[in-house]
Amino acid sequence: MKRRLLLPLLLSGCAATPPPLPEGPEIGYTYLPPLRLNVASVVIDERLPNAGPSDVGRELRPSAAEAVRIMGRDRVSAFGTENSARFVVVRAAILRERLPNQGGLFAGDPGERLNCGLTCRLEILGANDLRLGFAEASVMRSAPTESTNFMRNRTAMSLLRRAAFDLNTEFEFQVRRALRDWLVEGERAAPPPPGGVVREAI
Repeated sequence: MKRRLLLPLLLSGCAATPPPLPEGPEIGYTYLPPLRLNVASVVIDERLPNAGPSDVGRELRPSAAEAVRIMGRDRVSAFGTENSARFVVVRAAILRERLPNQGGLFAGDPGERLNCGLTCRLEILGANDLRLGFAEASVMRSAPTESTNFMRNRTAMSLLRRAAFDLNTEFEFQVRRALRDWLVEGERAAPPPPGGVVREAI
């Protein structure tokens, strides 16, 4: 009788083991100093880029698009008294690519490749939304995965975290290169009243 009870107990213990967490840093950038712009407000564009039905990124929490917007909210700060800035998610998708079967008729599942593409743009706008300058950053990352929902989502989340980290690095480089005249270094200007970063739903 005792031997018969061991198997259910072992199975119960295995079921209680939590699945491994996705790799890579958590998506958030409040620990970094913001990029202060000489504008009165920063608008985060809420429009969703269309990536098609094979996009795994929209099923994640946060989604790929929201991960990019988190970067915009955390990294860009209004520190002026006129004009505005708009942060736009141009592309945010994790697309599935079926790998070819190379083992013959009785080969196992070859799996998939996930391709993550993230692109964002920061625009400086004057009167009548006249664009006075912009910076754009883009990254691509890929990773193989198994063809199961569990492994696909786990790989996708790890891939998104690493790609978002890379995008943040590239974004700061491009802003400092293309919009250096709009950056506030030191205490050149007084910050605007609270509410300098807003959402724009269109």
